[in-house]
Amino acid sequence: MNQDHEPFTPGTSEASEEAEASGEHATKAVYLTQGEINALQKAILFLKFESEETASLLYAGSPLLNSVLEKVRDVSSFGEYAKELHSRPNEYAERFMRAKVERSYAEELAPRERTEEQKIEILRSCMYPYPVK
Repeated sequence: MNQDHEPFTPGTSEASEEAEASGEHATKAVYLTQGEINALQKAILFLKFESEETASLLYAGSPLLNSVLEKVRDVSSFGEYAKELHSRPNEYAERFMRAKVERSYAEELAPRERTEEQKIEILRSCMYPYPVK
């Protein structure tokens, strides 16, 4: 049943409303301790900037994980510090990421053609929250 106190719209069903509420873009309230926020941030940053595995790029460049990282940073007790830190390029992280991305291209069994623009966008996604030089 429609529990949002919205007027019933003919032609909608409870099943379609439930599907929307559980879809990829549905928002859910989650309560985390500061320790859990720190752990989540560290895990994502480790995946991005310390894991040597090229398979980790699937997640390192994920817009969904980048969104999680941004949201937990914004609610963190250390959010302002992190925003300042991440507003500056990180040369070590960028060298590491560029090398990992290049290794992943070299490891492809069926190499894909990518434009320079696509390669830059891939690097930007993987480098988040740091800007690319």
